[in-house]
Amino acid sequence: MPREPAPAPIESAVHFDPAALRHDLFDSTTALFNVLHTVHPWLADIRGQLRGAVDAGDTASIATICHKLRGGLAQLRASAAVDLVRQLEAACKADLNATLASDNSELLELEAELEALSAELAQFLALR
Repeated sequence: MPREPAPAPIESAVHFDPAALRHDLFDSTTALFNVLHTVHPWLADIRGQLRGAVDAGDTASIATICHKLRGGLAQLRASAAVDLVRQLEAACKADLNATLASDNSELLELEAELEALSAELAQFLALR
């Protein structure tokens, strides 16, 4: 039976909780990195979808994308990003006919958090 690789130094993560995620994965570091290798490109893709929906002024699509994003971020244990996307999703669902400005403060705060999360995931993945 192959040995489990040594755990990555997870105490330095700020934007997601790799220790909790690894625990959810039966304390498997291999499974943790498999998930992160899947999540990182998904995050880039869904961020592009979000930006496209904002640029198109499609509030209903923004709400749908936020819902998907919230689920993925919750699995990742990215609590700050989950809180931000929850706020944006609620604002969109409150008025699907409203247009979300590209300089909306909630959107900008979410984008900054997602950028920081993406960078942290890349750093974490570089350990492998």
